[in-house]
Amino acid sequence: MTKKQTAIRRIQKLRALAESEQQSGNDRAAESAARMAQRIMLEHAISASEAERAAEDADDPMVKHRTRTGRRLSWLRSLYHGVARANNCTSAYRINTDQVFFYGRQSDCEIAEYLAGHLAREVQSAADRHMQVCRRRFGCAPPGERNNFCQSAVGALRNRLAAMRRETAQEAIRSHGSAAVTTALVRLDDKLTKAEEFARGFDIGTGRRSRYAHSSAGAAAGESININRGVAGTQTAGSLSD
Repeated sequence: MTKKQTAIRRIQKLRALAESEQQSGNDRAAESAARMAQRIMLEHAISASEAERAAEDADDPMVKHRTRTGRRLSWLRSLYHGVARANNCTSAYRINTDQVFFYGRQSDCEIAEYLAGHLAREVQSAADRHMQVCRRRFGCAPPGERNNFCQSAVGALRNRLAAMRRETAQEAIRSHGSAAVTTALVRLDDKLTKAEEFARGFDIGTGRRSRYAHSSAGAAAGESININRGVAGTQTAGSLSD
């Protein structure tokens, strides 16, 4: 451990002590611990943001988190990547397998895994219903209809997820004023940038999107799927059926 890392650890302990003493009503001890932390920061040229990032790294480290989609389908990979970015992560997949990797904070990766699994099952169920309708009406479904439906549904979902991410910053404006949105956007972009930088250390490509014909039925399904039902979950999603 370097001298700077040792200093950051001391700062973290002193800050925790200051907060604990303040909660206990011991303002003098809290002030003393805070002054000691500030002195160490000045001695070692450590900024407050640097100390906060170090604390976050300790509590919620950057990880490479492996999960499985259950199927080797391009729309699933696209969905997982969109969910990853909405949760301040990035993703990649291993060719010729159903393995997908999330890169980012551990807590963000776990949320992304659960939400992606939930949405994948919802898209799959909607596609099954759509294919049944096609068979009843036409006797059989046109070639590539399921893929077109799923890809279009995922496209709509990705747009909604991106909009929800932007809404996080807009909520800061309504709650705290225009200055807060800049901070909110910077923090979101910073988390995503760090995840992308972390992912570059691993030799796995993200591949290309496959071509598909737009399906209005698929896009409508993507607009109607309840995203919020999956946001609060913490369990690992199961695999998909054929």
